[in-house]
Amino acid sequence: MTNNSPKHIAFKELIKHKLYSLNNYTNLQRIIESNQFTIIEYKKHANSGPVLELIKKLRIENEIEQNDSFLYLCNNLKFVFINSEISDEDKCSLLRHELGHICDPDFKNNNPQSSRIKREEFANQFSFHVNNPGFFFQIYVFISRRWKMLAAILTLAACVLVFAFIVNSPSIPATSPVTNDSSNRLISESTYYITPTGRKYHRRHCIIIKNKSTSTEIKQSDAINDGYKPCMICCPEE
Repeated sequence: MTNNSPKHIAFKELIKHKLYSLNNYTNLQRIIESNQFTIIEYKKHANSGPVLELIKKLRIENEIEQNDSFLYLCNNLKFVFINSEISDEDKCSLLRHELGHICDPDFKNNNPQSSRIKREEFANQFSFHVNNPGFFFQIYVFISRRWKMLAAILTLAACVLVFAFIVNSPSIPATSPVTNDSSNRLISESTYYITPTGRKYHRRHCIIIKNKSTSTEIKQSDAINDGYKPCMICCPEE
């Protein structure tokens, strides 16, 4: 079901034209003219030239004298007449009201069941909401107008955070393999046995030196430095 409330239609009009509110004569003129209406500024009693000729042709002298603004709609002629002698603020207020009539679905459809009082109430509420749409609506319009810029900013911020995280991440210090350190300690601290005539170093219970009283202790590192080789029977390197 279509929402034809004055507030909803007022917000649709602002979103359509990407405006935060309607309090500017130029914007009002642009929107009214986008609805195929022409704004005619007149004076109460001193009109001349084309404006005077138009007033006489349309026979609206009484409306000119009695009103500061009004709509004229007949056949293909669509005008918004407004008094040029009033303040800019009053002009904007009256043009918002007339735009409310233009955007009123009952006015567009020429609904015979819509009373004049109902149409005036619609125009008044429409005028209020386009001039005071509220803070959250203005945020929505800002995002809809600047979403590309906001997306670029968020992307840049994400890249900066990732870069900062990479730069500030603690580095893992290089460590020597445990196996190498252990091997070094085993080579330098282990004790083996050699004989006066052999060129091998052995474990304590190796069968080669088991019954020999002439075997002497030696550090593995010293044995290797002196040219001794590991015994192939007891395999001291394993």
